[in-house]
Amino acid sequence: MLTVEIARRIAAPAEKVWHYVSDFSGTVLTRGYVARVECSGQGKGALRTYHLDPAIGGGAVVERLVELDNVERVIAYDMVDYGPLQWADYGGRIQVTPAGPDESMFLIRTRFCPIDPAQGEQLRELSRSNIGKYIGNLEAALGL
Repeated sequence: MLTVEIARRIAAPAEKVWHYVSDFSGTVLTRGYVARVECSGQGKGALRTYHLDPAIGGGAVVERLVELDNVERVIAYDMVDYGPLQWADYGGRIQVTPAGPDESMFLIRTRFCPIDPAQGEQLRELSRSNIGKYIGNLEAALGL
């Protein structure tokens, strides 16, 4: 099992950050690695299909919402259809915590098991790259 953990201080209140992060069917934060998002259902158990950007290989994956806590500002999801991706047991968790009235701490953790252990670092880099795009999109949406 491999993990990627990234923490970032965001110069925006936690509620503003959470507005974007908690939108399981949103498209704003996935620009650059997801071409299109489809969602079915609402709340825990909802499914979202990410149609991956051709620049990262195309195809589609499906994730299930497993946690959405608006009090603790936590969202978690598990991949239930891996499409072309070469990992198993993929899941992610994001938490947004206030850091005073005008800032917040953004913490994301992903975990996965590479099908080919020799590709572990390459898959970690893919995850890091996608998270970097996600955070960049978040900061742009917040006007930072």
